[in-house]
Formats: sequence, structure tokens, C-alpha cells
Amino acid sequence: MTLDQKLESIDSLFTMNKHNINGPADFKALIEQFNFDINDVESHLLYPSDLPYGRKCAFRSDNFEVIVMNWKPEQSSNIHNHGASFGCVYSVSGKANNVLYNDNLEQIDSIELINNTIAEVPKGIFHVIENPHDDYAVSVHFYSPPMCGMKVIDANDKTKSYYVKNECGAWDPQLEEMM
Repeated sequence: MTLDQKLESIDSLFTMNKHNINGPADFKALIEQFNFDINDVESHLLYPSDLPYGRKCAFRSDNFEVIVMNWKPEQSSNIHNHGASFGCVYSVSGKANNVLYNDNLEQIDSIELINNTIAEVPKGIFHVIENPHDDYAVSVHFYSPPMCGMKVIDANDKTKSYYVKNECGAWDPQLEEMM
């Protein structure tokens, strides 16, 4: 089954079970029915030279969107949330961490992302994905509903934050990415 077929199948299951999907745990139960490997996502991997990770939207429907992330060694996202969306992070290859923060931007947990694990990301929670290792890490991110209103905390000054366009990742945005 190709990546597109897997994502279409998850979308069909989501539609059939929409009334029972109230958060990331319910969404995770659908995603767990499928396996993703590096061959599935290879055509979606981006290697930008000037950003901490590559991100490419692989699927979008009314139910959710899927973004393939390629984490550079020893890099991380900024602290951010996903606006009105909840989600799941599926670890495809490499090792990374999903670091969770409370509303005061104090770290409350860290979940290792390795070997096809799926981490839940509740609506409104702040988090960071970090790759503290020497190799790339690849993950597939599911957001429901499709992301809108992502808040990104400034990397150097936690009192500053930005609301960014959906095409922008969780890094300090350029002015054009916020408009």
C-alpha cells in the first residue's frame, strides 16, 4: 500500500468514526492500524540548508492534514502549539524527543520518538520536537482539524510569540511567513 493509499484509508476511517474521535488518543487508535517506513515518505523529504528541519504536506482533507518532517541532526523546533488542532507524531526513523510544556512554558514531560512510536499532542499544549543526535530523524505528523493559528514562541525571548501561516514551521518566522 502506498503512502497515499494509507492516508486515504485513514481519512475514510476517520470519516466513518468522526463522532468518536475527540482527541489525540482516538486519532492514534486509527493511525496504529498502519505502518509507515522511510520508503513511504522518501519522496516527501526536504533538506533545507537554512532551517532546523524540512516539512512537506503529504495529505490534507477536511478531517486532518499530514506533514512529513525531516529533522536535522542536533536541531529542534521552537516551542509551539497547534492552535485549535490536536495531533499525533509518528516516528518513522531515527531518534527524537517530543518535549511537552505547560502554559508557563515550563517543561513537564519528554517522550522519546523511536521505532514507529506514536506520541499524542493534545489541543493547545506547547511542545518541541528535538533531535539531539548525529543522524537525521523522520516523523509523520497528523493534525486534526488541519492546522490553523499555530503559535510559535521566539527562540531567544520567551515573552515574544508569533502566529504563523500554515506553510511555516515552528521556527522564528520571517515577516512574510506571518502575513
